[in-house]
Amino acid sequence: MKKLISVLLILGSVFSTPALAQSSSANMSYDLSGGFGTYNGNSYTEIDLGLNWYLTDYLNWRNSVFTQFGSSIDTVYGLDTAAIFGTGFYTSSGGAGVELFAGPGLRFANEDASGYFGKAGLIFAIGGLRIGGGAQVTKYYESRHDKYGYRMPDEEVQYFIILAGGGSL
Repeated sequence: MKKLISVLLILGSVFSTPALAQSSSANMSYDLSGGFGTYNGNSYTEIDLGLNWYLTDYLNWRNSVFTQFGSSIDTVYGLDTAAIFGTGFYTSSGGAGVELFAGPGLRFANEDASGYFGKAGLIFAIGGLRIGGGAQVTKYYESRHDKYGYRMPDEEVQYFIILAGGGSL
């Protein structure tokens, strides 16, 4: 899976073209996303509230506050910041379409959970509603341990869903 994510990151940054959705006068939006993951048979959940600043039609600087929690891990919270490259394919009216995105980022977190990541995904847009998903591969700077002292992986793949409305700033 890591190789697939790397390929998507390269394609997203090299073949980006302007997306119709971001070509409006609003250059900031927000979103809410949730993710899940497992390690050593234990699961955890992550919730992100993101602010997207579209610097160009194909480049989004995304900052999100997050919290990650589970029954066997200490709660982690912090900030993810990423340069997300994207492109979109829409109907002539702009009412429906598909967006692809990928990019690198940094995670600043408590509990020795800081690191760097790459993420990629796909979003379906219908009117003002956007539903999608993707994957994020995170490599942590330091070794992490759960509540019971067991070592957690230094690298993880997290799958996420995106639900976004028509809100913009």
